[in-house]
Amino acid sequence: MRTTGGSRILGARVPLKDATVAQRLAGAGGVLLGKLNMVEFAYGPEGLNPHYGHARNPWDPAVHRIAGGSSSGSGVAVAAGLAPGALGSDTGGSIRIPASLCGIIGLKPTYGRVSRAGVPPLAWSMDHVGPMTRTAADAALMLGTIQRLTDFHVRRPVLA
Repeated sequence: MRTTGGSRILGARVPLKDATVAQRLAGAGGVLLGKLNMVEFAYGPEGLNPHYGHARNPWDPAVHRIAGGSSSGSGVAVAAGLAPGALGSDTGGSIRIPASLCGIIGLKPTYGRVSRAGVPPLAWSMDHVGPMTRTAADAALMLGTIQRLTDFHVRRPVLA
């Protein structure tokens, strides 16, 4: 599927393989629905894109309220109930801002916890990929699926 990074410059680019996070979700039985709108090159806190249209906050369709952050399409899709979860990328607030403005959960994982392989970079030393969901439990489930399990040990409660 085309990867545009929200820009017309990359409009014809089709990656040779899916990003690692997409592979992990699909491998766990997730159904990947498609790609969502974003700010051009993930650079901006409003959720506006002059090339592919602005993401509209679903909580007030009569008034154009910003959806926030570069992962605006993910925030809108989850808040509107179009998907139970979506991925976002965060360099300076691009998961957290749309999650806040759209009334959902957005989690920016610890640096290195989730692979960024296959995700177009903004600033490689500050980029993160994380889940955007309606509940904290769903965010934990998605994070558990996309995280690097070989690097992080998941503590499981001991049942007596």
